[in-house]
Amino acid sequence: MSNTAKTVAVLGNGMVGVAVARGVAELGYRVVFGTRDTAGAKTKEALAAVPGAQAASFAQAAKQGDLAFVALPWSGLEEGLRAAGAGNLAGKLVIDASNPLDFSQGVPRLAIGHVDSAGERVQDLLPEAKVVKAFNTITAAHMVHPKLPDGTPDMFIAGNDDGAKAEVSDLLRAFGWRAPIDMGDVTASRLLEALAMLWISYGFRNDHWSHGFSLLGQKR
Repeated sequence: MSNTAKTVAVLGNGMVGVAVARGVAELGYRVVFGTRDTAGAKTKEALAAVPGAQAASFAQAAKQGDLAFVALPWSGLEEGLRAAGAGNLAGKLVIDASNPLDFSQGVPRLAIGHVDSAGERVQDLLPEAKVVKAFNTITAAHMVHPKLPDGTPDMFIAGNDDGAKAEVSDLLRAFGWRAPIDMGDVTASRLLEALAMLWISYGFRNDHWSHGFSLLGQKR
């Protein structure tokens, strides 16, 4: 993926958004955060964490971005993407890191699954975008430079467009990942989001959040 004069629209300015924004900024991309409140304290913190980044409305960020990164919580996913505007993201790569988490009972659980997924919802909301599910099975702290003490984890991806998945693969390698494992079309997000739930469950059971998955014995 060439970063020449490219702008990444990061939709969301929480930990995930800031982590990815830092990563792409290191690679020379311009960053614009899409947010509901461009002057809010959270936005100011995000801008301070990523020098040179800008903030704009969801729609303005989506329009400016050559590609977009969905870093929104499940509770605000549909609202944020509708605000961004499907037309502003038509034909563009959209990387979806969201997980459909329900926190109503304290410890999170999947709000949807088996026959649907957040990845599919994103693709439905952005029918002309090239949605690729990625980055949803690792903590924000390890999304870029994912070296763990006992090895390098693997990233699983899913999406309908092979060219878009190739772009995401290039970006992952630039971040320090091994070649990602392509699990197929966007419906495979159901598996990736269930895998994220396994990651989260392990974290809660062990009060440990610096772990990742690695697929051994891969077909070469």
